[in-house]
Amino acid sequence: GLGLPVELIDCCMYGCMLYWRGDKDLDQCKFCEAPRFKKSRNSSKCSRVPFSRMHYLPLTPRLKRLYASQATSADMRWHAQDHGHDIGVMCHPSDSDAWKQFDVINPSFAAKSRNIRLGLCTDGFQPHGTLGAQHSTWPIIITPYNLPPSMCMKEPYMFLTAIVPGPKNPKQRLDVFLQPVIAELKDLWEEGIVTFDVSLKQNFQMRAALMWTISDF
Repeated sequence: GLGLPVELIDCCMYGCMLYWRGDKDLDQCKFCEAPRFKKSRNSSKCSRVPFSRMHYLPLTPRLKRLYASQATSADMRWHAQDHGHDIGVMCHPSDSDAWKQFDVINPSFAAKSRNIRLGLCTDGFQPHGTLGAQHSTWPIIITPYNLPPSMCMKEPYMFLTAIVPGPKNPKQRLDVFLQPVIAELKDLWEEGIVTFDVSLKQNFQMRAALMWTISDF
């Protein structure tokens, strides 16, 4: 109901590659030569139904919406404010040595409190339950850590960014399915995107940095 875009990307049935960008028009895997499409019933010809497909939900529109909403725009600068707790007590990732060291290494990024720090987490699960067929699906979730502790790990701010299809566990080739995520994160880091901050009534160039990855989420 939010009108967010969803990109459907065909995959090699063995997880060797994505039919994406420069490879989007290929009809077979360039590594294992497996066909991209299933054969039509009662015919030797291939249909246009792929053997495997992943769902990709672009991250950038949802990050922009955090600044377009009065409910979240001001809170996106919370991490740069005085948290009002004892020195040496870590109540939020912004209190950590890793966050502070990142600021030292990237002063131009850190100087703009509206730039976004992200965490990426993933884990597989069996959608049919332990008693059903062995089928492993992997969601990839990205969380903005700018928000205060009362918000940043709540469900509305844990953005499902990709669904890696089963049935086989993609753990050994998860990097293949992460390609669209990495491409978008690189764009957000290097160039950013013009974004409107409703709390300050102004446009700014929003950039983002991936700070942490979490496995077995």
